[in-house]
Formats: sequence, structure tokens, C-alpha cells
Amino acid sequence: MRINRSKYREYKLEQTRITGNVDDEFDFFISTDNELVEEEEAPEIIETEFISDIELSGDFHDILINDEIQIAFQDATTDIILIPNYQTLEVMLVERGLTYDAIRVQTNIDVFIYDDLNIMDNRSDEYTNIIRYESGYTPTAPFVRDPGDYIDGDDYDEQVYQKQIWQEKIREQFEGGMVVRTRTYANAIRSLSMMIYGEWRPVSYEASFGVYPEIKTLEYYNYINGLELEYNTTAEPYDDDSVLNVMIDEGVIYNLRDTRDSDSPIFTDFPRYTWQGRENGQANSDYVQQSRYQRYINETNNNVFDLEYMQPYEPVGSILYYNEYAPWQEIS
Repeated sequence: MRINRSKYREYKLEQTRITGNVDDEFDFFISTDNELVEEEEAPEIIETEFISDIELSGDFHDILINDEIQIAFQDATTDIILIPNYQTLEVMLVERGLTYDAIRVQTNIDVFIYDDLNIMDNRSDEYTNIIRYESGYTPTAPFVRDPGDYIDGDDYDEQVYQKQIWQEKIREQFEGGMVVRTRTYANAIRSLSMMIYGEWRPVSYEASFGVYPEIKTLEYYNYINGLELEYNTTAEPYDDDSVLNVMIDEGVIYNLRDTRDSDSPIFTDFPRYTWQGRENGQANSDYVQQSRYQRYINETNNNVFDLEYMQPYEPVGSILYYNEYAPWQEIS
């Protein structure tokens, strides 16, 4: 038989007499009960837990907005407590490196009643669209977009169920691009506009002797977009070989071929500034001078809609992309 020495305490024994009954090779005794050093019981470890009262299904934002599910939280320093909304939930998940997959369903070992729990502080002011993306949330049918962005009173706006709508298709095509109503010089100068954050901004300005195109902006547009257009840098704006007319002729500046003052497709479908200022006669400070265009490029990398964290929730051309560049209205 093999002796398990780990159960015994060792003693250093020395034989003091030449004769005796103690085996000189025997160097341990069985400890008595009161000699055993009892190990302290380890305290119960409370893990970080997100616990729902029912299994998550459908669109997570929808069921949380409509109080169809309750989610509680506990950890080693926090007694079990209710999470007030999906924004707070996602802030808490992401700051712990977790996603919705970390939420488990309540079982019979969870000795608490949801209706008896306190509600934690709302943290929705910390919420961002990047947090939404990192939480793992994605819209689920019948929703195409995030219902949290389309709450309209006690219901949702119909757009939450729609894919790319017609205004979004136009923004996708023209954002960062330019148009004129016609090729004729006077009309081209006065209507020359660039779509910036979904608004038509003039690329011309009024001076003492008339209205002029912002040539530097057009030239930077040529360089930044790698167009390599051939034009006469010393030409007058109305000359056929000027940068303005070359851009129109090459299709870089889209010619709408439309001189109507109202109900002009595309040109009057979106907020519009003119070289005279916004259409209430205020002083012109809204045109796209070169510094404004350069700042726009720096802010957007020349592609407003290239935001990975927005694409699962909004189609290209959605105005909600513009909010990610706030305060984009201050584009001077």
C-alpha cells in the first residue's frame, strides 16, 4: 500500500536512546483533529452578469424600447439592479468588451424578482453610434434601420422599414459634387453649387463688379480628385478653356439643363444657398471658398458615407451620416 504523505504533518525526529520502539526511518505522524489547520472557505465570487427575464429575440432595440424585456446587472461591487434602456445597456457592454451574446436568461438559481429591483442611473448621454456598432446590435426584420432612430410619438416613422429612398439616392450621387443649371455663362456662375452635407452651397461669390466663380476651389477639386483636366489657368471664367467650362464640358460639373426658378428637380429638392446668401437676402458668407472645401475634405476624407459603423443601420445617402461630422453646420 502507498502512503499519501500529503495528508500528514512532518516532524523531525531524533532518537535519543540507542534502544527504543521508534523506527528511525519513520518521520511522520497522523495529525489529530485539533492539530489540522483548516483552510478558510473562499468567498463566493460574483461574476459580471447581464441577466434578462426572457430570451432575447427579434430586434433588440425594439423589444427594449417597448418594455417587452427587462435586463438586470450585477457584479462584485453592484447588487442586482435593472438597466433602464438599450443605450445604457450597450455602454456597459462595450466598456467591458462584451456584446449582446453575453446576456443570459434568468434561471431558478437567480433569487430575485425584477419588479422589486431598483433602476440604475441612465447613461444614454454617453451613447454613440460607435458604441452601438461595437455592442453587436443589428436591425432585425421587419426593420431595415435602427428603430431607435425613427421613434415618432408612440410609433415608428415608416422610413425605418424602407431601404434607400429617392433623396438618399440623389445625395449618394451628388454629395461632394457640383452642378450648374445650364452651360450659359451667367446662369452657370449664379447656379454653380456643390453639395456639402446634403445642402447646395454656392461655388461663386458677389464682388463689386459682378458674380465670379471660386476658381481656387475648382482647381483644388481637380487636384484632390485626380482628374488631371487640361484647362487654361489664365483664361477668363467665360472662356471655353477656363477651368469652369472644361469641368462642365467634361461632366465633372453636372449640367442640369434646367433654368426653372422653382420645382427644378435635384436643385430645389434640397436646402439651397445662393451666391447672395441663403435665400432671405442676408450677406453672402456661405459659398465654398478653398479653405472651406479643404476642411470638408479633411473632415470626410472625401467620402461622407464611408463610415463602417453606420452602414449596418443606414443606407448610403442617409442624413444621419451627417450627424457624425457635427457641428457640420459650422463649415466656415
